[in-house]
Amino acid sequence: MIRINMLPHERKKTSVVTIELIAAGALIFVVLVGVGIWAHYLTTVLDEKVSTIDRKTKQVEELQVIIDQVIRYEQDIKALENKVNTIKQLKENQTGPVLMLDELNRRLPEEIWFTQLRTAGDLISIRGFGLSQTSIGDFMSSLEGSPYFHSINLKIATLKTMLSREIYEFELDFRSRV
Repeated sequence: MIRINMLPHERKKTSVVTIELIAAGALIFVVLVGVGIWAHYLTTVLDEKVSTIDRKTKQVEELQVIIDQVIRYEQDIKALENKVNTIKQLKENQTGPVLMLDELNRRLPEEIWFTQLRTAGDLISIRGFGLSQTSIGDFMSSLEGSPYFHSINLKIATLKTMLSREIYEFELDFRSRV
């Protein structure tokens, strides 16, 4: 036969301390799970940031090579431009000395000859000999009449004897307009 117990059953009373301990344990478990999830999230974010930094660093290294090439190309371009400008300037200046020497030749009397001709920018210095003071003066007057020269200045004119002949050594400076 089946017996059914209908009498009220005596349950063990759980104490308040036990309930509080279970609640505290559950709360600690929930907090630990939350901290674990938060730590996992932070680790994931940190790993993403580190991988982003690594990727950007590699990009910077790759781009630095390209930047260095661009800088070298710019330097090469500047060097080539300087060379081209120098060549242009030399071409422009080529005619100046030719015109100056041609004009000096046309203005030179037969009694004068040069031993030295120096140029520094537009300043021209000539050393030479003349058979007379008059020929040196005529040469200076002829230079003053030239459209290519100005500011003629006689620095030295001294009488010397060469091969039993008296000649004048002279040095003069003037400026070129060429």
